[in-house]
Amino acid sequence: MPARPGRRSADPVLAALVVGAVVSIAAVLVAPAALAAADVVKVVVRLVFAWLCWQVATRPQIALAARRFWRTLAVTGLLFALGNVLGLAGGFGRASPSAPILFGSSALIAVGVALLGWAMLVYPLDVVGLARVRLRLDVATVMVAFAMLAWHVLCEPDGYPPSHIGQLAATLLGCAMALIAAFGAVKLLISGSAPFTTGAGVALGAGVLIGAWTYFNVLNLRADDVQTLRAAQLASAFLLAVAARVQYLQMRTRHSGLTAHPRPAYSRLPYVAVAVTQLLLVFELWQEGLTVRGWGMVLGTVTVALLVMIRQNLAFTDNARLLRDLDESMLQLRHHEQRFRSLVQHASDLTLLVDAQGTVRYASPALQDLLGMDPEQAVGRPIAGVLRPDDAPAVEQLLADVIAGSDEGVRRQLLVHHADGSARWLEALATNRLDDAGVSGVIINLRDVTEARNMQDQLRHEATHDHLTGLPNRALLDERAQRFLQDPEPTRHEAVLLLDLDDFKAVNDELGHQVGDQLLVVVADRLRQCVRPTDTVARLGGDEFVVLLIGTTTAGAVATARRILDALAEQVSIEGHQVSARASIGVAVGAGEQFDALLRDADLGMYQAKRDPTGEGMHVIDHTGNWTPPSARAAEST
Repeated sequence: MPARPGRRSADPVLAALVVGAVVSIAAVLVAPAALAAADVVKVVVRLVFAWLCWQVATRPQIALAARRFWRTLAVTGLLFALGNVLGLAGGFGRASPSAPILFGSSALIAVGVALLGWAMLVYPLDVVGLARVRLRLDVATVMVAFAMLAWHVLCEPDGYPPSHIGQLAATLLGCAMALIAAFGAVKLLISGSAPFTTGAGVALGAGVLIGAWTYFNVLNLRADDVQTLRAAQLASAFLLAVAARVQYLQMRTRHSGLTAHPRPAYSRLPYVAVAVTQLLLVFELWQEGLTVRGWGMVLGTVTVALLVMIRQNLAFTDNARLLRDLDESMLQLRHHEQRFRSLVQHASDLTLLVDAQGTVRYASPALQDLLGMDPEQAVGRPIAGVLRPDDAPAVEQLLADVIAGSDEGVRRQLLVHHADGSARWLEALATNRLDDAGVSGVIINLRDVTEARNMQDQLRHEATHDHLTGLPNRALLDERAQRFLQDPEPTRHEAVLLLDLDDFKAVNDELGHQVGDQLLVVVADRLRQCVRPTDTVARLGGDEFVVLLIGTTTAGAVATARRILDALAEQVSIEGHQVSARASIGVAVGAGEQFDALLRDADLGMYQAKRDPTGEGMHVIDHTGNWTPPSARAAEST
């Protein structure tokens, strides 16, 4: 049956190792006759372990440190296999193995164990400087405690090491293997890194510990313990092979082959090691006194104490340096805070800190001078209540825009009111610092630009208005006309009235230019009074004026023109002279988008009015088709 999509099928090599381990161990435990075959299986499994380790070491993308470690394990597997072969050839495991064979086999295995220990020792730590020294001291403290435990196991019940050279060698090998397994675990726990994945590390550690147990007991066997020992040796060999295969498979997703956990800020293992060594020493002295084993315990306890003292001295040094750095940092922070407060308190610009809802959380002292409000009274109030803006939605939009995510800040000019009611223009620069834990708000810097804004408005007014009459000039007239062009309405008509004063030159010549200028001012005032607020009266220059009527009819435009003529005909006293301003008006009515054409037609109509012998003073050019001149209506009535 094919494997389900999305699921990996079982690995045949791993499955074969597991099945082989179960069958071999079961055979050894059930059938004593299988003991000889077990030695052969053990050699084969050691060779398979070496081959699997080499496969791991040659995988692409594997980290260099992991590659070196697994290459060393491959060599270790070969040495273990050679040692087992030598023991198998010399009758190792029988009732009375020869000393040379036992020594040679143990020597090969010892070299393999030494290589494994060296690989663990030189595995690089991802720390530098004093942190590396502290880490090594912690690892050394824990390992000395384990060494004391191994020394306790190594010695005989009488407190002395084994006198039999073979038993001593086997026990030393067992201790070495156990210490290597412990070293790997301690280094992983304290440093947070290892050259194997978690699954492979568990199988590897179990295999080493079981192998160590077999060497502890290899020469203390009773006849009925042989099967158990051989089963344990097979289990150790198979676990090592399984570890290599699990590493290979897990590197499909973890290509580096490393296990990396966050390194803890501190480890309790060294302190546990101190307590354990003290207890071991007390127990040993109570049980046996100062035997060889007891002196070893004393030496281990003294070593642990020295390591802890060195480690604590480094910790005190680090703490002193950290306290010194902290004091310097606090002093610098205090200086920065004092400098900031001095700058803010004496700055003429106003600084506000508001939250996302627009509530003021801080106001600088400049608020009192700028808007006449106590800064402490501003805290907790909405920003609109502090600034009293002329356009409250503009302030709300400012906050909305800056919170929406502008990194460079949002700049606006706001018309606000002082506590005395006077209006002021403030330029606001809002910056979003809601995500900054030290601020958690929106910073708004405001400066008074009232004089600059008034100057700007004045310059714009002078650029768009006639300086004598205060009426809009041609530039502003065109701007307003273009505004209607952008939003035309098909049914709406506009009218352009162009008027020119009659005999204005005679006024200037006979009465002087000062009288003429005052007459132009009077004409401008009367023109304003004759039109609606939505209409525009402009002076083109000299004695020419334009009236732009928005949304009117031809009849309405004519009525306005008559009203203007009547208003101008009234005499006015200027410097003791009775002066009247008679004018000729050209009226052009049509669609708003034809403003330039209407202006030209009004100019033509004005000259027609000047030449009109009837003296009406007005000529109309209509483009709407909805108006009949009075002369035409009179002709139709006759």
